Amino acid sequence: LINMDLQKNIPANFFTLAEQKANRPVLKYKQDGVYFSLSYKELAQEVRRAALALTMLGVKRRDRVAILSNGRPEWAMADLATMALGAISVPIHTTLSAKGIGYILNHCRAKILFVSDEALLNKVLLGQDGLVGPEKIIVMEKVSRETIDSCGGACLGWDEFITSGANAVDGLVLPAVKSDDIASIIYTSGTTGLPKGVALSHGNFLSNVAAINDMVPVKKGDVFLSFLPLSHVLERTAGYYTPLLFGAAIAYGEGFKQLAQNLKEVRPTVMIAVPRVFEKFYDIIWDKVSSGSKIKKNIFHWALRQRSGSPGYKLGDLLVFKKIRAQLGGRLRLTVSGGASLDPKIAKFFQKLGIIIVEGYGLTETAPVVAVNRAEAIKFGTVGYAVKGVEIKISGDKEILVKGPSVFKDYFNDPEATKDAFTDDGWFKTGDLGFIGWDKRLVIIGRKKEMMLTSGGKNIWPEALEQKINIDRFVAQSMTIAHRRKFVSALIVPDWQEVGMFLKEKGLPLGVPSKLVNRPDILELFGERLEKINQNLADYERIRKFVLLTDEFSQERDELTPTLKLRRQVIEGHYQKEIEGMYE
Repeated sequence: LINMDLQKNIPANFFTLAEQKANRPVLKYKQDGVYFSLSYKELAQEVRRAALALTMLGVKRRDRVAILSNGRPEWAMADLATMALGAISVPIHTTLSAKGIGYILNHCRAKILFVSDEALLNKVLLGQDGLVGPEKIIVMEKVSRETIDSCGGACLGWDEFITSGANAVDGLVLPAVKSDDIASIIYTSGTTGLPKGVALSHGNFLSNVAAINDMVPVKKGDVFLSFLPLSHVLERTAGYYTPLLFGAAIAYGEGFKQLAQNLKEVRPTVMIAVPRVFEKFYDIIWDKVSSGSKIKKNIFHWALRQRSGSPGYKLGDLLVFKKIRAQLGGRLRLTVSGGASLDPKIAKFFQKLGIIIVEGYGLTETAPVVAVNRAEAIKFGTVGYAVKGVEIKISGDKEILVKGPSVFKDYFNDPEATKDAFTDDGWFKTGDLGFIGWDKRLVIIGRKKEMMLTSGGKNIWPEALEQKINIDRFVAQSMTIAHRRKFVSALIVPDWQEVGMFLKEKGLPLGVPSKLVNRPDILELFGERLEKINQNLADYERIRKFVLLTDEFSQERDELTPTLKLRRQVIEGHYQKEIEGMYE
């Protein structure tokens, strides 16, 4: 039984556990095509070495130490070492532009910056005009001496950095860090405006870790596959601190493109993901089914119709579902979906396959989990019950208000935004609308700022519509438009691979996306698909017109946040001509 001390800080809890679980593997990382493990004892030793090395660079309490890196053992070492000194860890999304990275480094006044590789180092150097600090940049991967020298004495290789803290590590005395001291500043990705720095204390994180484990307990022998960015608070709390402080192992994936391969290599028991991941897997499974023989198709559809637990279901599981689970490693006991709402149809489908998707709700400002479904009592279409210690209240205009030990202190150096974020009696205003059902589960309606009001006075929630469009096999992404307009229209990014397969099946000529977007037969195909969706919508919600786009919405063009939410204003600006064309 593992008991956390909520009155202490994150590293202190980790060091206590590391003594108890000394030889148990805690971090797994891939090197030269093979996964290696670090034990709790080894990680604790490296954290102490890194902490001493940081003190030798002059890091003190409340100094900011930024981390610009993909998930890897050095991320955890840098983070834990920083917090052990009473300094503040500032993660930065690797997908941000040079300008965006520079803004955060300047706003938090970072003293030290950790970067994972040469490409990210070059991105930092590209945006260094007007950059105040950092005093030192520590590069985790091996880079050439020439690159190190090009930084003008500001750069340090990881080996050089960590070795400087090796000799006197036994003499390291860590300061007393209290639970209400700031542990981290996480900059919100923000669908509008500049990012705000959310200041979260050790107590904010620890209370949420305890609450998560109360609802969805970590089990002995659990292996978490970590592939989402650690700069995203869901991965940070649920996919890193929770397994770390409850004795589980964390295996670092290589990103979304290698996810299928990493699942087979790591064979995780738990995975934290975003809806887009499950949507992609859903499409891949149905693609394989549709390209198989008639007998295989019939067996698959028959298996899906069987009632769970029945003899027919057990046979279907043996013939079909077990093979699909094997493609995902074969050991997944549960997966978590967060960051946006997941279509209940997809969640039900995976449950039928024997893969449980636990959906919850939270924000950066709440560290993050506010509510979550229990794995044994999932109700699709809801985000479950309030976690332990957290109170939820619905305001008169349906906004979700939150109070509890995981709610943030303030926005860093932004008292005005902090004041605006709370009601006069201290409830945090989430900006999301919802209601609490008869069974006390929370249901999300949509984002307050994103509600579309048609010129006819009807309220429309874009995310709910886009979910219905995106589940179609021919659609990769979509964005609906209706605010102050007569009717709903949509920008649709086709899944060009699926479109190509369809054209081959029908014996129709292929073509490049730029030609296909206006081809009559392709427009007719999408018109028919949308008409099927429209049949289940209210008259005022129906999508009357659409435009097909050649390119996916991307983070590089600032159209998506690092958690893959749509930046609607940016997209509208990029496709203004196409949008106006639909309303002429």
